[in-house]
Amino acid sequence: MKRKILGTIAALFFCGISHAQTIDERISETMNSESWYELKELYEAHGKEIQAPFLKPLSEYFIAHFFNRPDTALHYGNILLDKYQVELGGSVGSVMYFMADDAARSGYPEYAGQILHAYNEACRQAGLSEMSFEEVEQQYNALARCGGFKVEKPEKDVKIPLTYHTGNRRDPVSISVNAEINGKKASFNYDTGAGVNVMSHKLANELGINLLDSAGIKVKGVTTMTSRFAIADSIKLGDIVYRNVPFQIIDFSTGNAVADAKMRETGLQCVLGSQTMMPLGEIWFDFASSCLVVPTEPSPRPDYAPNMYSDAANAFVVNVYDYVSDSNIEAVLDTGASYSGHTFKYYEKNRTLFEGVVPTDTIRYAGAGGVGYSKVCYKDMKYNIGGQTLRSDSATVSMEGSIQGETHDMLLGLPEMTRFDRMIINFTDMWVKFE
Repeated sequence: MKRKILGTIAALFFCGISHAQTIDERISETMNSESWYELKELYEAHGKEIQAPFLKPLSEYFIAHFFNRPDTALHYGNILLDKYQVELGGSVGSVMYFMADDAARSGYPEYAGQILHAYNEACRQAGLSEMSFEEVEQQYNALARCGGFKVEKPEKDVKIPLTYHTGNRRDPVSISVNAEINGKKASFNYDTGAGVNVMSHKLANELGINLLDSAGIKVKGVTTMTSRFAIADSIKLGDIVYRNVPFQIIDFSTGNAVADAKMRETGLQCVLGSQTMMPLGEIWFDFASSCLVVPTEPSPRPDYAPNMYSDAANAFVVNVYDYVSDSNIEAVLDTGASYSGHTFKYYEKNRTLFEGVVPTDTIRYAGAGGVGYSKVCYKDMKYNIGGQTLRSDSATVSMEGSIQGETHDMLLGLPEMTRFDRMIINFTDMWVKFE
């Protein structure tokens, strides 16, 4: 499930520049296409050549935001709002939305609410209330009133058992962790593809979690749903304790009898997403020993770091070298997905690789909110990801319709990850490594 950003980054156009593509135009293109890894590389190599003054703090802002440096992002965000609102134009709403997220991640939910209140008030005065983020402002204010989201982590390695739904690492379907929420035991799907924590209405009722009056936000699963909002007093995950944990409460049913039966079989009722992972600094999915490890000391930083960013929906996106297309592609790192595959975006960019190929199968996938279909072909693929080579026989490629992850080139799901013994994710320096 991924949060839908209602604002979009406006296209940036510059007058009086030559027809040859300038660094300003190239930087603008990466922003408009939301290619944050490419923006980082381009800015680091050619940032000194930028002509438009506001593009420098804007580049610094986006790089800091998407590569998990929220304090730095707030610094550059304030510069943009103080000096460059005219140049930002329609992008002001997006920048302020992301700044509120930066404030919340830095531990300042009250400030996050204030940022959105200023924007929402401006929208009301301009008669543009449909462009505001009223519901998100209310949620930040609710978090601030109860003291804010907090994490208590002991000064030692923490190990938490991971459970494969099938009991088989080679065909896991899903992974879950057992925890206590408000003192009651529950099972949680631990999902790197989820930008928010999500719970079913059914489980919220069973646990006695009160839904707040704050309006819900748009949450994207297979389809987009409107959530309700709730704050759990505490979650105890091994020796880690979370306080004031925000949840989006949704209906997990798909409307498809077969899919709903499968959902009941897997017991999917609650998802812990990136909100609960990033404050831990680093986590290991130790697939060989079926446990989640939160180390007290971070792992050595690999030479290729960073190779991951957190996208607009707060899902983790990994830079992958694809040998078949001889290019770097973006893969959503999704431990909540029981399948992997290439999206229609990948197919569109690499049509020459599929000349004469016709779809040979239709796959169906299900998740909260509905069921999706895609006509696919299969192709042998080879990648370099997180320091390792990964070969995939008969990888799925969407040729009509698409699997989830349409914004990116690939969905890297759990079955591909569990082929390795361990996956290390470091949120401080934003890198992934497979061993």
